[in-house]
Amino acid sequence: MNTIQRFILSIVQGITELLPVSSSAHLILAGKAINFDISTNTTLLAILHIGTTLAIILFFRKELFKDLFTKDKLFFYFKLLLATLPTAVIGFLFEDYIANFLRGNIIMAVSLIVVGILFILAENIKLPSSEVSPEDVPLGKMMVVGTGQILSLIPGVSRSGVTILTGMSVGLDKYSAFNLSFILGIPLLIGANLYLVAKGLLLANGASLENVSLPLIETLLIVAITFTIGYVALILVKRFKRSKWLTTFGIYRILIGILILILSI
Repeated sequence: MNTIQRFILSIVQGITELLPVSSSAHLILAGKAINFDISTNTTLLAILHIGTTLAIILFFRKELFKDLFTKDKLFFYFKLLLATLPTAVIGFLFEDYIANFLRGNIIMAVSLIVVGILFILAENIKLPSSEVSPEDVPLGKMMVVGTGQILSLIPGVSRSGVTILTGMSVGLDKYSAFNLSFILGIPLLIGANLYLVAKGLLLANGASLENVSLPLIETLLIVAITFTIGYVALILVKRFKRSKWLTTFGIYRILIGILILILSI
């Protein structure tokens, strides 16, 4: 794999990880376009996610670190970790099954289309909702949203997309669901990154050093690209909070899903 291919994947990751359009689906598609299977390079996957994870932490720094070490903040952290456990456990136990049976083009396309339709319905059907800060979301509702992340293990679903939908289903307005979605993803993203690095090191041997490390400068550039693009993406979505941005992303997902179906026939 060459440097240009890595930077293409970095741009794709930065744009799609923090938008509800499924970064895994776009990385798989981009990998196929440049003739590289991204799923085989666990270290690169971890590096790609480091930048976007840092973007989330910086963007939500006030929600995460204000009144640090208070009783309420510590309970908030506990709720985040508890709500992350179901997806972490399922992802670990069924990793091989997901990789072998759920990464087909048809499944990915159907996931994109179905969630896209749900986006449009969720934004245009009037349901009772309220604006709630992530810290004030009750444990029960946070568990529902956290458990919903399990569906994001299927390429095409989108972790942020499904958590926004589940957040809205338990009575949060879409902006509150947006905030909770990304903050709730931080423990999962950090844990997944550490796991991918450890897995790359354990599986590495003398013939696969590319899967263990990248040149330092190149690694820093990849992180910088994904961080910068991801942070801008978060700003843009937040500014669109009063408009029909879920419908816009829903239409985009449906079109991409249809395109994948056509190309797969």
